[in-house]
Amino acid sequence: MIESADVIVIGSGGLGAATAFHLSKRGAQRVAMIERLEIGSQTSPRAAGMVSCLRKSDLMIELIKLAADRIRQFSEDTGQPLDWLRSGSLKVARRPADAEVIQEDILRGRRHGLDVEEISVDAAHRLNPFLQTTGVAAVMHIADDMYFNPAQVAIGFARAAQANGAVLLPNTAVTRVVIDGGEVTGVDTTCGRIHAPVVVDAAGAWTRQVAEASGIRVPLVTTAQQLFVTEPVPDARADLPMVRIMDAAVYMRPCDGGFLWGVYEENPRFFDMHGFDANFDVKDLSLDADVLWHYARDVEAQLPVLLNTAIREHRGGLPTMTADGQHVVGPAPAIRGFYFASGCNVAGLSIAPALGEMLAAWIVDGAPLIDLSPLSIARFGTGPWPDDELIRQSAWQYRHFYGAR
Repeated sequence: MIESADVIVIGSGGLGAATAFHLSKRGAQRVAMIERLEIGSQTSPRAAGMVSCLRKSDLMIELIKLAADRIRQFSEDTGQPLDWLRSGSLKVARRPADAEVIQEDILRGRRHGLDVEEISVDAAHRLNPFLQTTGVAAVMHIADDMYFNPAQVAIGFARAAQANGAVLLPNTAVTRVVIDGGEVTGVDTTCGRIHAPVVVDAAGAWTRQVAEASGIRVPLVTTAQQLFVTEPVPDARADLPMVRIMDAAVYMRPCDGGFLWGVYEENPRFFDMHGFDANFDVKDLSLDADVLWHYARDVEAQLPVLLNTAIREHRGGLPTMTADGQHVVGPAPAIRGFYFASGCNVAGLSIAPALGEMLAAWIVDGAPLIDLSPLSIARFGTGPWPDDELIRQSAWQYRHFYGAR
């Protein structure tokens, strides 16, 4: 146990570990990363590991482009392994209204230099023969998109941070952030107090609980996300483009000789983390395979392989959602030294390399390299944020992640 640090990062998922790495890489900060269970063991390694470069805003496109660059040079930067492949993706519209969204996506993507184009349904089938053309109105090909092994990211950043001098404190729970006179002075943990002038709340599903224990409110909610990994499938090559079906919010990508697939369902489950035991582990999360099979039937005409292939892994995690579908990154306005790195909105792991770098610069230099004010918690105002309305809006953002109308 240590007595003090310059920066304490609470949580060792993708966002927390990336922040700790970039802080430690600068060499001027004594960094401690605290995790209530094992390092990098919770939601991050259970993600899909898909990088979607065509986002809904200019800021998010610039950030994900930076993140994709960092993923490509991850091993060089960290000395840790990361398996990734630039497969491209196919964004599929089954309805005329969603075909219009694709046209808007193409214009926005080209403005940012992305390799995007609308292709014929037959060309899409040739690129990925597991995508059938029945009921397809339009398809966009995004050549820049890629996927990676999600189990390697958080732990890789954490090990690299440790190699740079950061202290990792697993199996240590933070009970509160200590605030005195409007300034952070440290954290209380199950192993004692650690003094520090800066704390980053990157506690994932427990972000809100960590903040509220110190009287700070953040409008996000925890939801459940789950996916299947199939048994090997003949002709399922690793370089096949990923598939996203917009209105069904179903996604599929190659994975270890088979496919990984999941859905952003219409009625996701939300949780009050106060109701979970202190020793709860995400690997013990109750999952519902019927939800996945329901949506497999919805897209059977386009992706019959989903219903026809045996499952070898069913996994899930607890991402956090916000009412506007955007991340929460940066300082808490009323408390000096308190920062957030949360609100992953089911896309946090892929963008973590960029957000961690930006937040580290914000902490050390006083400002990020890219203006992240649209991601500030200040955008929500002072509240109140009734949970029922927050859940309603977050559920809409979850379901419409691919921009379907």
